[in-house]
Amino acid sequence: MLNIKKVLDSLSKKRPIFHAEADFQQSLAWEIREHYPESQIRLETKVFGADRKVYLDILCVYQGRKYAIELKYKTLSYNCTINDEEFALNNQGAQDNGRYDVLKDVQRLEEMVAAGVADEGVLIFLTNDKSYYAMPTQEITAVDRKFRIHEGMTVNGGLFWAEETGKGTMKGREKSIHLKGRYVMNWETYSLLDNSSKGEFRGLMLRIDKTDSQQEEKLECPSWFQLFSKKGEIPISQRDLIEKVANHLHEIGYKVQINREIGKDKIDLWAVKDTKVLAIEVRYKTALLQTIYGDSEMHLKKQGAQDISRYDYINDIGKLERVVQGRPDVKGYALLITNDHLYWQQPKRQNSVDEAFHIHDGHVVAGVCSWKEEASQGTTSGREKPISLTHSYKMNWQPYLQLGEKKNELFQALLVEVR
Repeated sequence: MLNIKKVLDSLSKKRPIFHAEADFQQSLAWEIREHYPESQIRLETKVFGADRKVYLDILCVYQGRKYAIELKYKTLSYNCTINDEEFALNNQGAQDNGRYDVLKDVQRLEEMVAAGVADEGVLIFLTNDKSYYAMPTQEITAVDRKFRIHEGMTVNGGLFWAEETGKGTMKGREKSIHLKGRYVMNWETYSLLDNSSKGEFRGLMLRIDKTDSQQEEKLECPSWFQLFSKKGEIPISQRDLIEKVANHLHEIGYKVQINREIGKDKIDLWAVKDTKVLAIEVRYKTALLQTIYGDSEMHLKKQGAQDISRYDYINDIGKLERVVQGRPDVKGYALLITNDHLYWQQPKRQNSVDEAFHIHDGHVVAGVCSWKEEASQGTTSGREKPISLTHSYKMNWQPYLQLGEKKNELFQALLVEVR
C-alpha cells in the first residue's frame, strides 16, 4: 500500500518550500519513485471522462492499485534562500476561489474512485497562508462560508456560494459542489523556515476510497408513494394527478386538504394522519402519447417548455423548505411524474440558460439557482426571481409505469423529500 504520509514527511526534509505548484508536483512524483521504485508514475494524464479533457496531477500505479493524486499549492509573498537556492513566492490571494478549487478536486476524486478509474484518491494542499487553516475567531459570514476548510472543519454534502456572491467571484466556478464522503480538516506542519507566519507551511491531506465515494445517504421511497405507484394510474392532467394522490392518501387514512394555505404559500396537498403531516407539491408533464391503456384511450399532449417546468419544480422545493422550517412534524415532498425523457436524461447541450434548474437523474441542486444572463424575457417572464435553497438535493428518478417499448411509453417519477 502506498504510504503518502511517509513520502511527504521525507520530502519536507529535502524540499521544505517550492517555487510553484508544478515544482511541487514534479518533486512529489520523484519522491514517490524514490520510495517505491517499482511504481509507475504519470503526470498530467487524462484519466476520467471519455469525451472531456480532464487531467490528473499525478497517477501512481503500485502493486496493481491506482492512486489518483491532486495537488494544490497556495502562497503568500515570501522570499528566502534554501541551500543556495533563492525563492520568491507570489501573493496569490483569492482564498475564496482557492477553497472552492480544493473541494472541487475532492469531488473529482470521488467521481474517479466511484467510476473505478482509481482505487484511491488523495488530495494534498500545501500553503503558507494561515487564512486557509486558522480557526476563525468569530462567526463566518463571507460568501464562501460553505467552502471553509480550516482546522477541525467537517465538510460534506452540498456546498455552494452564498446568495449575495458577486458574479466576478463565481466566474468559472458557478456550479455547486456535492461531496458524498464526510471529511474532517486536519492540518499538520509541513515545514518551518522561520518564526514568521509566512515562513510556516502547513499541509492538508484528504484520502478518498470506495467507501467515501458511495457514502451518500439514500432516502427510501415513502410507503404512501410506493402504494400509489402500484396502482399504475395514468392521469390525464396535473389536476387529475393531484386528485388521484389525494384520493389515495384518503384511502390509507389521511385527512387531506387541497390547496391549503400555509402562511404566504399554497400547498397542493396537506395530509394529516395521527401525528404525521405531509406537505406535497405535485407536477405532471407529458410528451405526446396516444395509446390504449386498460379499456380507455389515452391522449396525452406534448407540453414542451421543459426549461420553465424545471424552474417550477425547483421552486416547489424552495416553497416546501419554507413550509417545513420550524415544523418538525411536517414532511415535505416535491413530486413530478412524466413520460418526457428530457427531464430525467442528462441534456446533451452544455451551458443552457436553465442549467441551474436541471433535474436529470443523479444531478445535485443546491444554493442559489438562477437563469443565465442570455435567457430571453419570454422564457423568464413571471419566473425572474432566483431560487435560494438552504439544503442540497440529489435527483433520484424511479420507474413509475411502463406501457411498452414505444416512444414516450415509459413514465418515471421524481420524488424529493424536502428538509
